[in-house]
Amino acid sequence: MPRKDIGASSNGRTADFGSAYEGSNPSASARTPGRAANRRAEVKTLPLPERFLLVPIGPVPKGLLPELTTALQEVFAAPSEVGTPLGKPDFAYNKDRHQYHSTAVLRRLDTVGPPSPEAPTLGVVDVDLFVPDQPFVFGEADRESSTALVSVYRLRGADGQPVSPERFTHRSRVEAVHAMGHLLGLSHCSDFRCAMFLSHTPADSDRKGAGLCTSCRSAVGRP
Repeated sequence: MPRKDIGASSNGRTADFGSAYEGSNPSASARTPGRAANRRAEVKTLPLPERFLLVPIGPVPKGLLPELTTALQEVFAAPSEVGTPLGKPDFAYNKDRHQYHSTAVLRRLDTVGPPSPEAPTLGVVDVDLFVPDQPFVFGEADRESSTALVSVYRLRGADGQPVSPERFTHRSRVEAVHAMGHLLGLSHCSDFRCAMFLSHTPADSDRKGAGLCTSCRSAVGRP
């Protein structure tokens, strides 16, 4: 399989960093003079798919996948199928950081089946993800292969303080919609209430709504 660079570039790779850094990501919300805040022209959006594929990678919280299926159905009007689970991604574990390399897990997800724009694939994992030079990432998406990855590990809470099941579910639903939005061509949004707003912390996910803002809905052809 051809090597895919870790950094975001014109190939459509997007990593949702756990810091204020957005790198060279063409879908980032960096401002340039004279540019509209919610402009959706960075990436051409794709037609809404007829279905999504969800793939659990290692153990995931009980009842989580149905919640994510419902969230994607409500926002994008497409049902989800649950694919064959993959094992815990020990191959991606970095013993020095005690984290899992996001891009390595995403590559393994590529092998699940023949990903295509007609059936975008979302891997769901409950481990702490990273990319080099960043403290952590909530997920990563590669539009070229139509695969994305979302981690719910840090959505549970910070500093050992767990959040309520309701808050955890909301965060997970929002970030799943965010990852699928990237696969459909949506960039990061400047509206903090939109699911496509870039979350730097779990608290950012709390502020986001369960769906897309008017601009993002319009970009993917939703009323």
